[in-house]
Amino acid sequence: MSRVLCRYVALALFAIPSVAYAATQHAVYAPPPQYPAEAKARHLTGSGVFALHIRPNGGVEQVETVKSIGYPLLDQAAIAAFREWRFHPSEAAWVLRIPIRYVNGPKRIDSSMLQSPAPGWGMLVTVFSGTKP
Repeated sequence: MSRVLCRYVALALFAIPSVAYAATQHAVYAPPPQYPAEAKARHLTGSGVFALHIRPNGGVEQVETVKSIGYPLLDQAAIAAFREWRFHPSEAAWVLRIPIRYVNGPKRIDSSMLQSPAPGWGMLVTVFSGTKP
């Protein structure tokens, strides 16, 4: 059992780039948000929630701030990335809520990153600064 768990953890570590995230099963293109250099220098961290209003063609029509990360600089970086996301076409427009957090430090996996999202929610997006806290 522990060998299987170790394999999954190892696979997850290799499969996760500098940003640990999974968009959703519907995403076709989901570039990771950036950690702005100014935010890294100021050691800004926080978490928030954004609602992506998705058109039937799969494009993001609007990104709504449901809960601010706490810093406009980080909110703007998240919104800029989410506007670029693309999803499989669907019959109607729909909304997907994406929780995000910016973490000061090197990438690592924690239990919150492995939880399945609730209906209408995407996986937690975690952006690491890559520097030591």
